[in-house]
Amino acid sequence: MDLGLEGKRALITGGSRGIGRATALGLVREGASVAIAARERAGLDDAVAEVAEHTGRPPLAIQGDCTVAADVARMIQEARTAMGGIDILVNSVGAAKGGHFLDLSEDDWYQSLDSKLLGEIRCCRQALPFLRVGGGVIVNVIGHRGKQPEARALPAGVTNAGLINFTVGLAQEEARHGVRVVGVNPGPVDTRRIHSVFETEARLLGVSVAAAREQWLSQVPLGRVARPQEVADLIVFLASDRASFISGTVVQVDGAATRCV
Repeated sequence: MDLGLEGKRALITGGSRGIGRATALGLVREGASVAIAARERAGLDDAVAEVAEHTGRPPLAIQGDCTVAADVARMIQEARTAMGGIDILVNSVGAAKGGHFLDLSEDDWYQSLDSKLLGEIRCCRQALPFLRVGGGVIVNVIGHRGKQPEARALPAGVTNAGLINFTVGLAQEEARHGVRVVGVNPGPVDTRRIHSVFETEARLLGVSVAAAREQWLSQVPLGRVARPQEVADLIVFLASDRASFISGTVVQVDGAATRCV
């Protein structure tokens, strides 16, 4: 199937690892020009090397921090200048703290909201003037806790619920400018982040990491974590011309873990 991505220009925030890196690989394979942005240079270099190895086309690497507004503005401008514009923005940044509610500090909440909710909002705000030029696409990577709350993951739930609301609302506003805005809600994905979640759960519950993992996966009817590429495949499709009438919605990709609609 031709996804119509040949020659499209994509910026992926949080593109050095996990879902972001897999999405970069998927978009390059479809013929898009890709820039990836992340905080750590080592991760960026690894991602560039992997994508180049598999495709022969290294993505542009831009170092920056999405919690810093000036960094976000610079990242967007660098990507636009290098690629001649931006057609696709994929936001895959930020993480939220886990823990018992009374053990979470004010800073834990602020950091969770700042790194993910406000991080993705900043990127959208800076990129939209360029996305409007040709009728671009925003894909926000969110998370199933926005619809499936968990007592020990309240910052994630609140952050993700806010991003769901933001994604759907922004799509209403940007439709008149020809910009589509969609979200994806992954469940547990086999990334560095999920392994740290298992370790946190083990500490909070006083069990082994293996037991915490087993208990976590018992909530996923398919009985496993997702591979990053499984989420990336959906993102690439949603960013493509094949999804040209899909906007203002958030798609679950969680092995049937979300039980509310």
